[in-house]
Amino acid sequence: MNQNKNRVNYRFPLWLTVIFLLLILIPLAILSDQMILAKISGLFCLLVVIIAMRFWFHAAKLNSGVKDRVIINKNDWFDLERLYPSIYTWNKNDLLALKDRIGILLANVEFRKSESELCSRIEAIEVAFQLSVYYWEEAYYNTDGAYVYMVTNSVIHLLDINTNEELLSLSLGFSHPADSISALKAHYRSSNQLPS
Repeated sequence: MNQNKNRVNYRFPLWLTVIFLLLILIPLAILSDQMILAKISGLFCLLVVIIAMRFWFHAAKLNSGVKDRVIINKNDWFDLERLYPSIYTWNKNDLLALKDRIGILLANVEFRKSESELCSRIEAIEVAFQLSVYYWEEAYYNTDGAYVYMVTNSVIHLLDINTNEELLSLSLGFSHPADSISALKAHYRSSNQLPS
C-alpha cells in the first residue's frame, strides 16, 4: 500500500482483475457457442484496457511531479518581437527550441516584481526569454527552492524562496541587437560575471 497520501494510487489489482475476467469470458463464450457474448466481452475488454492505460498514464504524470510547459501563444510572441525586433532574423529552429525553454522555465519558476507581488504574464515571459538566452544550450542555474525577482534597469535576481537570500544576480535586457541567440548570449555573458 502506498504510504504517501499525495501520490495517486494506480489500483492495478482492480484494473487487472476486470481485464482478466473479461479475457477469460471470451474463450468460455466461444466454447459455449455464444459468439455475441464473446464479441461483447472482447469489446468491453478493449475499452477497459484503453481506460486503464489512460488512468495509469495520468497517475504516473501526477506522481512524477513534472509540470507541463507553459504554451507561448502568438500574442505573447508578438509582444516579444515588438520589444526585441532582432528576433525576426534568428534561425526558426532555434526559435522553436527557445519557445519550449521559455515555457519550461515559466512552468517551474516563480517570477515576482516584489516579495509579495507576482509579475504579469508578459513580464514573466520577457524575463524567461532573457534567462533562456543567457543559458542557451546549457542547463539552467539550479532554481529548486528559488524564485526570480525582477527589478528596474534590467537586473534579475534569483532569491531563495524561504530565506530571501540572493543566489544570483544578472544584468540582462533587450537593448543590444543581435543576429542570433548565441550572439545575444555572448553579449549577456560579457556584461555579467559567470556564475560559479
